[in-house]
Amino acid sequence: MFPRRGKQVNLWAQVAFYSSLGFILPVATVGGYLLGWGLDEWLHTAPALAVLLGAMGAAAGIYEVLKIVMRAERRAGGNNSNNRPNPS
Repeated sequence: MFPRRGKQVNLWAQVAFYSSLGFILPVATVGGYLLGWGLDEWLHTAPALAVLLGAMGAAAGIYEVLKIVMRAERRAGGNNSNNRPNPS
């Protein structure tokens, strides 16, 4: 039998959602680094701002991934298919 259309769409939406998490950290890190590199060129401060803003971008990326995962866990809190009781 073929799966129902609604479940298939939901599956691909979840695949897209969780696949996008893998791009958040590298994009935030590279974006921070490039911003810092541009400021370094403008202010003639060598690699100081590039390293600093790259690290800040990595930290922001980690924070954003954790925030998204925690929100997804809260939404799925009542939809667990395991047999453990819900501690709410």
